[in-house]
Amino acid sequence: MKKWYEGTEIEKKIPDFKSIYIRYITNLYYYIDYNSHYDQISFLEITFLLEVDIKKFTLNIKFSDVSSFDLTGFGNSFNQLVGFEISNLNNNGFEKNNKYLVEDYEDGSIKFYCASIEIVSLDEV
Repeated sequence: MKKWYEGTEIEKKIPDFKSIYIRYITNLYYYIDYNSHYDQISFLEITFLLEVDIKKFTLNIKFSDVSSFDLTGFGNSFNQLVGFEISNLNNNGFEKNNKYLVEDYEDGSIKFYCASIEIVSLDEV
């Protein structure tokens, strides 16, 4: 099954990428806007801090058609993710808007479904 980051800037800059490299959420922006079909849907943009060996990166991802959004325990200066994962649900027969499950399966600090994922930027800091 195709990984959510295959063929993206992540795979080019970090060829051995693993979800465990995603350590913190530094920015989170939820809003309602129009998609390409002029339907109003929800969007969520999250900036993550990645730690790869001695290098650090900021990764900005835009999730579209977000549903069942749960956020727990946020508000500290460190919004750490312990078991972060994005699961592709395409082969599980889920509806279009539940194409991916995004969650911190260890702490349950964040969990939601979305229809698509866009890598906005990946920059070394």
